[in-house]
Amino acid sequence: MYMYQNYVTKDLYLSAYLRIKGLKFKVVKSGNSTDFEFEKTSDLLKYVNEYLTGDGSCDPLDYTNAIKNIKNIIHNHSL
Repeated sequence: MYMYQNYVTKDLYLSAYLRIKGLKFKVVKSGNSTDFEFEKTSDLLKYVNEYLTGDGSCDPLDYTNAIKNIKNIIHNHSL
């Protein structure tokens, strides 16, 4: 069983937002499920809250590229 020590989400779009905010993460696959595990930082929950409440902002091109990059990681990631 995998024990999470950090912030974990299945949300691709939240993960893209956190990535462009500079947070490091890793992809954890289990069967057909993909989790994104982020290192805990002092800003992590602030960024999650910004995203979930719609108060966050970012460059649209950076966000789009982060989504594409994470999708590539998912499809090319092997355990």
